[in-house]
This record gives sequence, C-alpha cells and structure tokens, in this order.
Amino acid sequence: MTLVVLDPDGRYAAGCPGWLADAGEELHLVTGRAGVHPGFARVSVVERYERGTGAELAVLAAAAARTPVRAVVAIAPGDQIRAAGLRERFGLPGRSREAALALADSVAAHALLARAGIATTPRAEVRRVADLYWWAHQWGYPLAIRRRRGPDRPVIAEPGDEAALRAAVAGGLLPADPAVVPGLTVEPAVTGEVRRDVDLPLAGALPADPGHPYVVETVRGPDGDRLVHAVRYAPEARPARALVRAQAGIDPRPSEV
Repeated sequence: MTLVVLDPDGRYAAGCPGWLADAGEELHLVTGRAGVHPGFARVSVVERYERGTGAELAVLAAAAARTPVRAVVAIAPGDQIRAAGLRERFGLPGRSREAALALADSVAAHALLARAGIATTPRAEVRRVADLYWWAHQWGYPLAIRRRRGPDRPVIAEPGDEAALRAAVAGGLLPADPAVVPGLTVEPAVTGEVRRDVDLPLAGALPADPGHPYVVETVRGPDGDRLVHAVRYAPEARPARALVRAQAGIDPRPSEV
C-alpha cells in the first residue's frame, strides 16, 4: 500500500518520512519542486502544479501501475479539494470534496451551512456590476466586497455609499470583460466583535476532523444569537506532524490534537 503526500512547494516533504516512519507503507511524494527528497520510494515532480490536473494524474497513474493508495496526505490549502477528490476516487476515508470545497469557497460554505439549517450572515456571489447595486438596495451601505476563495478572503473594498461604490467599480474592481466571472462576494459590512473558534461543531455540515482543522468566525446577530460569518481550513491550528499523521490514518498523540 502507498501513502500519497501532496506538497506543491516541498515545505512539508522533509518531515513526512520521519513523521510516517511507523506507518509501514511506501511513500509517494507529488510535488512541484524538483530536487532530492530522501525517504520517499517515489517522487513525481509536476510542472505547473497549481494550474492543472497533473498532480491528480500522477497519483492515478502510480496507483494503476504500482500499489493501491491507502491515504492521501495534503496540508497546503490549495491541495484540499485536489486531495478530497482523490480520496473519493479511491474510496478512502477523510475530508470529503464537498466539505473541502466549503472550506475553500465562501459561497459553497454558505450553501452547505444553509442546507444544514445553521444561521449565517448574508453573503452573495458577485458576477457583474449590477449585482453590487442590487445588494446595496437590499442591504444598504456599507458593503464589504471580498475574494470568494482562498485561505484569507480579504476585504478588497468597503464602499460606504453609492459614490464610493461607483469609484470602486471605476477603479477596476471587476474585470473589464463581462464574460469573466470576477470571483468576488458581497455582504453587509460586519460591525461588532468577530469571534474565531477552531473546530466549532457545525452539526450536519462540517464534522470535526483532527487532520483538517477549520476556523469558524461568528458575529452576534440582531437578536443576540451568534451567526456564522465564515469558515475556512486552518492548518496553522495544529502542528504539521499531527495533521500528516491524522490524514494518514495514524492516531495523533493526544498532546497534538
């Protein structure tokens, strides 16, 4: 059996052979960084790792030609959907593709939470300039416009009135080509304290997983209840060794959970 390690820039690769030494499995590293990677039985270096399906194809080819995959290990945020898709392809336990997508995409997260009946703050996808004016009419100002995907999703504009919104749009907020989807979201600007909790239970949506910690941001709603404002994958919440071992199916040490 093979343990696959996805690591685009090699930052975790050096530690994995030691962290997984007691697994008794062959290690296959799939990376975008060429060089010497001791401790791995197989290394696949993928050009343009982040921009295509080369990593997935390397894993599938190796599994067909060599030994079955027992687990897929991935720490980098950009690898979460990729790794989840491979787990589903091989029928392996671990974070599902739907959950991985929710932790990487704020619109997918809100859809998943809504289906689970979890109260959230409003958020909408932005596909065109008209969307911003529509939601401004629905919610009023100020608006917060964010990146839809990524580990941080920073606010890139927070217009407080229509003039500020017009200025942001004129300043290149959205792509000039109307056929290009901008990858943004809009929401009412958050007021008040934002609380951040690691692995806050979200019943029916995101089960706790020691190998894939997540942060939940909540704010207090008008009636005093806390509303989920955002969720994101948070590998920084646990030591890398603990995440690698948990994803490989090895119980992490209690002090690392």
